[in-house]
Amino acid sequence: MNALSQLSRSEKIAGVAGILLLIGLIAFPWYHVGVAGFSVDGQSFAGASYNASALQADGAFAGVIALIVLIALLAELAVTRFTSAQLPQLPISWRAAELYAGVAVLALLAIKFVIHIGNFGWGFYADIVLAIVLVYGVIGLGRQSSERQAAHGAHA
Repeated sequence: MNALSQLSRSEKIAGVAGILLLIGLIAFPWYHVGVAGFSVDGQSFAGASYNASALQADGAFAGVIALIVLIALLAELAVTRFTSAQLPQLPISWRAAELYAGVAVLALLAIKFVIHIGNFGWGFYADIVLAIVLVYGVIGLGRQSSERQAAHGAHA
């Protein structure tokens, strides 16, 4: 539990939003179609409904790619924050990679939105809000990194 208390506010925001978004992409109803029951000449007909997650229906490829990028982002956050493992060097900083991954998840969900507009379930709204919060969190991670570099540069 001590490791969790040492996380910054931005790390907590990005982590919680990412985990909830991971659950949301898999389980929340992104699309919902419902037909109410009705009666004709005393004969009753039951209603029906259909729900689909972000990984189903139109634009499923965008939802699946968003899920893969999100899993990679969460894995990187967990490895760098909770272990002493060193990740390989990238042509860009890991903070920039985190930002690009968060923005990519939001962009892929926007692509899925454009592919099929309408019949949204409550999960669509929850997933979009969580993706925006995730981007907010990773932007905060980048700001923390630049503030630390500036502070270290001032002491040198």
